[in-house]
Parts: sequence; structure tokens; C-alpha cells
Amino acid sequence: MNGKNPHAGHRERLRQRFLNSESDRLYEHELLELLLFYPRPVVNTNNIAHALTDKFSSLSKVLTAERDELRDVKGVGSGGALFLKMMHEFGLDYLRRVNSFDTLSTQELLYDFLSQKFCGSDAKLCILLCLGSRSELADTVTLPAADICNGSISQKELASMLVRSSASKVCAGINHGNGIPLPDDNDYLLAHTLGRLLSAIGIGFSDCIIFGSGNCFSMREKGAFAF
Repeated sequence: MNGKNPHAGHRERLRQRFLNSESDRLYEHELLELLLFYPRPVVNTNNIAHALTDKFSSLSKVLTAERDELRDVKGVGSGGALFLKMMHEFGLDYLRRVNSFDTLSTQELLYDFLSQKFCGSDAKLCILLCLGSRSELADTVTLPAADICNGSISQKELASMLVRSSASKVCAGINHGNGIPLPDDNDYLLAHTLGRLLSAIGIGFSDCIIFGSGNCFSMREKGAFAF
């Protein structure tokens, strides 16, 4: 036995694909496999990556999973679980530092920020702006608006994401694309659902802003919802 890693050729090819085409050309399980090369240097990480995505359904959910949940997946081990949690925490810290100068302390700044995010998109998305005590942007969570109410993402998962952002309050932005920027029944349901969740985890709910046809409507400012 020569002691060489039998997976070395595959690993080098995957590294080169990443270097040559950037991460947007790789599937999520391939990005996860690439990450796992480092804590698991001599095992077949392809199988582990598939097992993780099968259990958690996406890379983002893998990275936000609890260490014990990760460790329970065959092949991950304590070192792999710790490495994945470290990658998540490093990413959050990077976002906090990058966004540390984005203080969304006025209605105009919130409108401008959401207008830039939603401009040109017709997708019914919801962006949760996780704000610190001085209204600095700590993190954002972007989801299909329907997912918050229909159970596609569990209340536990969403709560975990928001708590880990260290937000003091959350402002929700909902995209109506080229439609009218007025709340519909689904928007009221989203606001109620999010309001109950935020109250339960001790995070403030500052506003729910509807974007449509280049304009914004503040449910707080217009008295359309009791915050």
C-alpha cells in the first residue's frame, strides 16, 4: 500500500473546476464536498456531501444546522461538524463587517435599500433586514414570501437564522414586482406570522414594507398593521 489518497485525482479536478469557473458553476453538493476536503482529507466526501444535502435539503441549511445534527450524519464526525459551523460563523462575521457602515435608520434609507434589492425582479420575495440596536444592517434573509407562511421553512429554522444574526429588530420587505405596492391578504398573513415569531424570540418587528412599480408602502407608517 503506497499511502496515497485514492480520491486525490477527483479532488484536484473539483478544485480546478472551482478555480476556473467560480462557485456559481458548481452544484451545492459539490461546494459542500469541496469544503469537506479540509476536515476530512482522506475519505470520500462526495457521499458525505450527498448525505448532508439529502438530510437538510440545501447548503444554507447545512451550514445553519446544529453541530449535533451535523455530527449525526455518517462520515461527518466531530471535526467536520466543527469545520462547517466555523465556516458559517466566519461568513456571518464577514457580512457584519462588510455591512457595518450600512445604517438603515430612516424610512428613506430603507426604501432605497429595498428598491435596489427588488428593482427588475418580479419574484414574490421577502427580504428580512436584520438590524442592530443602531439600525445597522447585521444580516439579510431572503426567501420566497409564501415560504414563511406555508411551512416550506419551519418556524424553528427561521427563528434560528434570525437569532444567529444577533438582530435587535427586523424590517421585512416584500416584492410586488410591477404590481401595486399595497398589502394583500398574503402580505397581512406574512406580517402576522412573522410578528408572532419575532415576539416569541424577543426580536422587535420594526416595519413591513411593500415594493411595487418602483414605489414603497410602509405598513407601519400607513397604519396598516399593528406593530
